[in-house]
Amino acid sequence: MWVTLDQKIPYIPFFAPVYFSTYIFVVQPFFILSNARQFYWMLTSFIVISVISSFIHATIPSKIERVEQGMPGGLSGGMLGLFQKTCKPYGNFPSMHVGLSVPVIVANFMVYGPVIGSIMVTWAVLIAISTLYTKQHYVLDVLAGFLIGFAVSALTFLLLIGIR
Repeated sequence: MWVTLDQKIPYIPFFAPVYFSTYIFVVQPFFILSNARQFYWMLTSFIVISVISSFIHATIPSKIERVEQGMPGGLSGGMLGLFQKTCKPYGNFPSMHVGLSVPVIVANFMVYGPVIGSIMVTWAVLIAISTLYTKQHYVLDVLAGFLIGFAVSALTFLLLIGIR
């Protein structure tokens, strides 16, 4: 079922800028969190999500069939081509792009409230979609990234902020 769904998702290099915006997206909370507990929650969440994802990448290697050479030109195709020269298609499960997005959303709801938080949800959804349309991840990678991000964010939040 998942493979069939993944095959139906077209390769659209136009999504490359959204895909790469993840790096701005995940750094942003470290500039807005002024409360020490919230900052440490964010840092702990990022570390735990990264460690869990890296452990899975190392113990259950996966390979994604992505569009490598012969990409369309233009800025988006060039960005993906350069990225793929340095980042091989291994260790894609789960998606860290998606996993790390979850605490970013929570941080923005905590600091700015529902309007900015909702904008950040939209950005995170676009990032998740971009991982599929740029053929950097499969649907299962995205779902697993979300579940790990959600579980880690909730658990660390309860341990570091929720308990007083």
